[in-house]
Amino acid sequence: MALARSEWPKTMTGLPSTSGTTASVVIIRGMKMYVAHVGDSGVVLGIQDDPKDDFVRAVEVTQDHKPELPKERERIEGLGGSVMNKSGVNRVVWKRPRLTHSGPVRRSTVIDQIPFLAVARALGDLWSYDFFSGKFVVSPEPDTSVHTLDPRKHKYIILGSDGLWNMVP
Repeated sequence: MALARSEWPKTMTGLPSTSGTTASVVIIRGMKMYVAHVGDSGVVLGIQDDPKDDFVRAVEVTQDHKPELPKERERIEGLGGSVMNKSGVNRVVWKRPRLTHSGPVRRSTVIDQIPFLAVARALGDLWSYDFFSGKFVVSPEPDTSVHTLDPRKHKYIILGSDGLWNMVP
């Protein structure tokens, strides 16, 4: 991401585009399921414990990368970022140079703090670059896991974004 930052599309004010995305990826090879994800797109595995029973329970394979989680908050703050609550939702703060600013960002540059993104990890959120640490506070680094599948027990896999999971009880 750091290499693409200078070529990334700009907003009308000349700032890096604020468009990013969450992602979940599953690769199945043989009886192994490899999972990688960033943000609040999640993976659920349907498990049937008793073959005589039609009940299949849903087991979350991933955990959302929310900024209020201690591990994520510590990482964000360690990189010079911060987390603020806005309307009951914790958000990663966009430390944006004042819109009237031009030229290089210096310690004397006025920085607006805008509670912005409700996930701590995502792809393409180049706005989260911290000028002073030289890092992206919204990390593109996925959590990964490997699971052994048993076709007698594991009946389905669902990949979904928050648009699905926010509607499922």
